Amino acid sequence: MISLKLCRIVLCTSCLVWILAGSPASAANDVVGPLVGSIDSTSAQLLYRAGASEHPLQLSVLLEGNVVQRISSVGSKDNDYVAKFSVTDLQPNTRYHYQIDNTKTRETLIKPDEQHFFRTANPKRDGHRVSVGFASCVDIEPNGIWKEMQTLDLDMVCLMGDTPYIDSTDLAKVRSRHRQFLQMPDLAELSANTSTVGTWDDHDFGRNNGNGRNLMKGKTDTRRGFVTYRAHSQFGNGSEGVYHKADLGMIEVFFLDPRYFSQTEPSPVDASQPTCFGSEQWTWLLAELRKSKAPFKVLALGAIWEDKKNKETDDMFTYWYERDALLNVIRNENISGVVLLGGDIHVARHLIHSRRAGYDLHDFVISPGHKRTITELDVFHPSLEWSLVEGWQFLTLTADGTSDAPILTAEFRQPDGIVNRKVEMPLTSLTASEEQHPHANRQAHWSFDDDFKNSSPLGHRIDAVPANGARVDANNGVSGGALKLDRSRQQYIRVPRSFLDDNSPHHTVSLWFKPTSLPTHGTAERHFLFESTAEGDVSAKSAWHLSLGMRSSESPDQINMQLYTHTLQPASKPEAAPESKSQGGFDTLIDRASLLDRWNQITLTFDSQTLTLSLNEKQVATHTLPVPGPASEFGGLIIGGHREGTGRNFDGWIDEVSIWQGEMDEQ
Repeated sequence: MISLKLCRIVLCTSCLVWILAGSPASAANDVVGPLVGSIDSTSAQLLYRAGASEHPLQLSVLLEGNVVQRISSVGSKDNDYVAKFSVTDLQPNTRYHYQIDNTKTRETLIKPDEQHFFRTANPKRDGHRVSVGFASCVDIEPNGIWKEMQTLDLDMVCLMGDTPYIDSTDLAKVRSRHRQFLQMPDLAELSANTSTVGTWDDHDFGRNNGNGRNLMKGKTDTRRGFVTYRAHSQFGNGSEGVYHKADLGMIEVFFLDPRYFSQTEPSPVDASQPTCFGSEQWTWLLAELRKSKAPFKVLALGAIWEDKKNKETDDMFTYWYERDALLNVIRNENISGVVLLGGDIHVARHLIHSRRAGYDLHDFVISPGHKRTITELDVFHPSLEWSLVEGWQFLTLTADGTSDAPILTAEFRQPDGIVNRKVEMPLTSLTASEEQHPHANRQAHWSFDDDFKNSSPLGHRIDAVPANGARVDANNGVSGGALKLDRSRQQYIRVPRSFLDDNSPHHTVSLWFKPTSLPTHGTAERHFLFESTAEGDVSAKSAWHLSLGMRSSESPDQINMQLYTHTLQPASKPEAAPESKSQGGFDTLIDRASLLDRWNQITLTFDSQTLTLSLNEKQVATHTLPVPGPASEFGGLIIGGHREGTGRNFDGWIDEVSIWQGEMDEQ
């Protein structure tokens, strides 16, 4: 048995080794690498810092013990003494060893052993397997992630921002933090033979919630430090930004830069709003995405693709117009195999945006790689499938083309072999169907012939749930059965999830209704046909983007068909976030006698500019929105009541409820 005193000595000795390795004053801190960077089928990029002075270096590339290339480089003072090596004309899918020598002293600094090698990519689009690891929010401290990654035979490791934390635009500090990060022993061992690339987020860009506008003066130096300590084949447009891509045959990763250009110019998709990606990155991304032949394509950035729901503006919700324009290109041009990836928020999450790309769009958030979680950012989203608020998390994406059906597998991992969530995505599920569905744009449909099930492609995800005895009347519908609701019993049905695109700009709701009673004249009664909910359950929270109710009017012979909506109001100034805007009520007067005890079809169309109401195939109102904008977030729907469920319920029958993304299809 080891004594407590001896344990303390061993622990202190280990701590001392770590402190010395990370100390700017130590000799160990002078050396960085070697690090293998970008890899493709015929080339490789490497970097090495031999010390805090200029050293004439030579990289020898060996195949089966024979030198096939020699490349000379000197780490200049301007580049913080980091030497870069670009190796070309290599053979695909081949393992090479490498050696680094100081040509002045003739000293071998790096030997071509089993620690120092790289493998070029297999360019084939099928018949092989590729695995990529992703980590974000990793500090300069011991962790179990890099050692765990070494056991997984990864083809590439992706540092997805806040890797490391810097929070400064002082070039000396930026460089020092990058050095210390890459010197972490387990990461250094991993990156010596595994392609290690990535992008940045706010803390390695220079400051929390940083963007291209508020770091206009500092971002040149933070980029300079980033470029020095990454061995990428591309850094943005060559002088600005850090976007690039990696093509590993079965999988292509697009590393996006949502920081450098953000807030610096008008958006290429909406000149009235500030950009996130900038026009050059936008053009590059669309061109590269369109020509990609990889079965699986990862759109990866350090931020997240949806709303953080805090006071910060560094998410793609802030720039919803660019996010949605990108996703529309993927859907409209039938680009298959796309998944989204983000980090930043110190919570791991998996979302599925139903049919958003013409197929279900998977959205992975991987964070944090340290142990400082942020529970407050584990927020509701209608597309959220799973989340985990724990530290030391990383993600692997494995593209397997060795069978007839290529498949992409995502695994949320922690050290010690822990797999918290596994998601398998066959390529067929990430491909839009070639068959034209008779109602291609219909997102939801409840016929109420036999039950409360949804019959659109979204399926059971949005099956309705009856409340207070709401039932299907099998014989008295427009066609077959219908939903029968008794106002005196406060009956309604609840749809638990949203069925539209995030921040949908255009959609249509249609239903048939036959009222048994209408709001009594001279009272405050309200009978709601439907109203959206905030989080899929009944509550008073403000999320009534879809809201149609009936109330009495000044005339005893008329009913007011009253609409409300919640939309996004664009940011009013630079670096501000869009806000949710309540609009309405919008009144339309209808004769009571034309509604009572008969079937009526009502259609509501929203197009970000107007609300259009039609009754029995006749347009009865067009209401212009005082503040144009797309839909704000909502989580579900109440049919036959308002968002709180009870208190303003409909009385009678409702049938054939359909919701379209865009215009209503022909029936």
